[in-house]
Amino acid sequence: MSGSHEKRNLIIAGLIIGAIAGFLVLAGNPGNMGFCIACFIRDTVGGLGLHRAAPVQYIRPEIIGLILGAYLLSMIRGEHQSKGGSSPIIRFILGFFVMIGALMFLGCPIRMILRLGGGDLNALFGIAGFAGGIGFGTIFLKKGYSLQRTYALSKLESAMMPAIQVGLLVLVVAAPA
Repeated sequence: MSGSHEKRNLIIAGLIIGAIAGFLVLAGNPGNMGFCIACFIRDTVGGLGLHRAAPVQYIRPEIIGLILGAYLLSMIRGEHQSKGGSSPIIRFILGFFVMIGALMFLGCPIRMILRLGGGDLNALFGIAGFAGGIGFGTIFLKKGYSLQRTYALSKLESAMMPAIQVGLLVLVVAAPA
């Protein structure tokens, strides 16, 4: 893909995500959130009873839709590839700290930009922390750090996350919050 096509596609994707975030605010999501993956995962974890913060205990249909939509589209287009990697504990711990950082600064990168666009200058601290973390990680990569290669997963392993999401969808429909 050429540079101009890639830029165009990024702009279109940004406009679509912005429109979806605006729609989600109109549909009832908090004005400074709209579309925040970290927050949606936190809410879903609460909806499954794994934390007790009552205002954020809700199985989010947005996460279900993202995962099932991506899975189905990749299957339809013949592009589905499920990959796993080495060092699963290290990957889990790194992901855990990324999530803590995202929630500590009230959101994922998308929400940081939405908050900034809404005039919330506190988002600048989140963006600075995010940029600092990327810079710190880049130093490790330049010094040769790697989590090693990835490898293809079986069809059963590849279907586990979509199957879990179908189960969550059944819960949302059968017993909405």
